[in-house]
Amino acid sequence: MGPRRSALALALAGVLALGAAAPAPPPPDGRVLDQLLAPRGAPDLPGTSYREFTTTLPDPRGGPLRGDVVEVDLTSPAVRVDLLTPPTVAAVATVPELAGRAGAVAAINGGFFDEGGSGAPVGAEIVAGAPRSSGVPVGRRPAPPVPPGEDADTVVGIDRAGRAHLARVQFRGRLVAGRRTVPLAGLDGYAVPVGGVGVFDPAWGDASREAATCGSDTDPRAGCSTDTLEVRVAGGRVTAVGPPGEGRLPAGTLALVGRDQGAASLRALPVGTRVAVDYRFDAVDSPPLRVAVGALPLARAGRPLPGLQATERAPRTAVGLSADGRRLWLVTVDGRQDASIGTTLAELGRLLTDLGAPVAASLDGGGSTTMVRRGRDEDLTVVNRPSADPLRAVTDALAVLPR
Repeated sequence: MGPRRSALALALAGVLALGAAAPAPPPPDGRVLDQLLAPRGAPDLPGTSYREFTTTLPDPRGGPLRGDVVEVDLTSPAVRVDLLTPPTVAAVATVPELAGRAGAVAAINGGFFDEGGSGAPVGAEIVAGAPRSSGVPVGRRPAPPVPPGEDADTVVGIDRAGRAHLARVQFRGRLVAGRRTVPLAGLDGYAVPVGGVGVFDPAWGDASREAATCGSDTDPRAGCSTDTLEVRVAGGRVTAVGPPGEGRLPAGTLALVGRDQGAASLRALPVGTRVAVDYRFDAVDSPPLRVAVGALPLARAGRPLPGLQATERAPRTAVGLSADGRRLWLVTVDGRQDASIGTTLAELGRLLTDLGAPVAASLDGGGSTTMVRRGRDEDLTVVNRPSADPLRAVTDALAVLPR
């Protein structure tokens, strides 16, 4: 950025130099925050670097801001990045619970989710290279709108070579019975689109599948569909037909849940019909992904995206990516407290680029914002100041794990 630094960057450069007499000059690559990041707690584990920052936002409504950053070297043989999830899709757990079970080095909360409902994710999830959930119609997503020109199905992903991407994934699925083909609208989503057919597998868990036929594509408070049907498939044949159910599906069984026209298309499949069901995620502009979590784009090519929300400050969770996909920044910003007022999404995009990340995306924020970290010979610790007490349980966590 050089002499044309943003107002936020200038404010950050003017912060107390954390015990030094004066701030160090910015490094030649233009990054302005490195000299303000102070180690806290136990030494970093190989492949990671943890820092804390404080600053003051500059405008008339400004105030103090603090946050935490874990920078990850994705080329390090010591660590890898994975998406941690509860045992079933329709379930939640706190970040310390998810990270503790996995032995994580560090973790942040992940994507937006059906808070107060099923707990299922809003956007796509890929775990260990396999689709876990495809998300729901855009009008049913409790998340800020994406900036103009960006895609609602954007994900932060890690490919099989270990490089990070801000990419898009699309669900492709169908049921074939003889000459009849029925398109599938999604996998393990808490809202089946009006007129569509959703597929549920045992990973969905015990939550009601009938509830997925309630609401419209734009209004979660709309009534439930009066025309629904569930077709169960196992061993390549239809094994049961009836109303959408609940409870864990048996291993090897899929439930196809249709509403309205989708239900009508399933009625032509009586018990015993031979069928083939296939579905996948296509990575639109990246290699196949091993890990993916739904995200809201903030910055590309070193610049915050135009049209980001610029009115409401809140706690935030974000991910930054280097241009070559070899480095990852996990960032939390505290908010809704005297010591830290939070940021708007526009400010968050500026913050990530000032940190040195040319590409960035927001994950779920508000009361969900949580970061945990483990240093050498140290237990896992919550290092940010979450605004929710007790800690909010979330749908997934993006984590750094030892190899």
